[in-house]
Amino acid sequence: MSRPQLHVTVVRHGETNSNLKRILQGHINTTLNKAGREQSELASHRLRKMKFDHIYTSDLSRAKKTAEIIAKNHPDVPLTEDIRLRERDIGRLSGLSIYKALDLIKEEESTWGDYGESDEDFKAQVVDFFNDMIANHLPRNDSVIQSPNGKDSLKNKPGMMKRNPHVLIVTHGGTINKLVKEHLIMDLGFFVNNYLSMKHKAKNSSITKFVVRRINKPSSVTADDDDATSVISSNTAENESDSGSEKAISTQRNIERKIRIEGDVTLWSCVSHLSLQGKRTHGDSQIDDYVH
Repeated sequence: MSRPQLHVTVVRHGETNSNLKRILQGHINTTLNKAGREQSELASHRLRKMKFDHIYTSDLSRAKKTAEIIAKNHPDVPLTEDIRLRERDIGRLSGLSIYKALDLIKEEESTWGDYGESDEDFKAQVVDFFNDMIANHLPRNDSVIQSPNGKDSLKNKPGMMKRNPHVLIVTHGGTINKLVKEHLIMDLGFFVNNYLSMKHKAKNSSITKFVVRRINKPSSVTADDDDATSVISSNTAENESDSGSEKAISTQRNIERKIRIEGDVTLWSCVSHLSLQGKRTHGDSQIDDYVH
């Protein structure tokens, strides 16, 4: 029998007027514009037949509203807001156009990392969310697979259809890049089905998918991986601990006991639900890398 696995679908929020005007948002609580609501409705239609066990969303309005639109087709699925899914706080750059922000950085002889929260702290909170999701939703290799009604079913129980759990995350472009490109691919070595697609950032209302599996624990390992809370790589943790920040130090402590996992990024930033309707989105230009 194949190992149980966790399926994860990640959706970037729909368009805002700030996206349209190339304005940096960060933690500013911007709302979806008309195009963003249409994009979210199209994403919702595309995902309508998916069987989700839980929906997690950033608490910022642009992501929360996108999640609520998608959740209308899944009325019985729990929806949880989580501040760890927020975009990176960029401090004084928030609310500035990308052009004014670049001028300010040049004028002050600084870098992007000098504004708002550090990149290390931002990554630490994204990884912390991922760890909790794995702990709560990834089945043990010897466990039963959740049935569609969310209750545990016994192996080979007659008349009970079994499936792997499936989680939906609705969040921001920077958060998606940090989770998928940096943590899953660079830190954990997840296999990527189509590397060419990764040259683009996550577009508005785009859909990204990955699967997670436990690695069978070698007999020499004695720690109980069910008690583990972190899957971040040792190299990354060491780099983060050098920053001396509270979040980074906490991450360093957590990697002492790891859930051993592997997985695949099966889809990246797909917006076919928009192209079929002739709708536009953002995410193809170099400047869009900064406008989340």
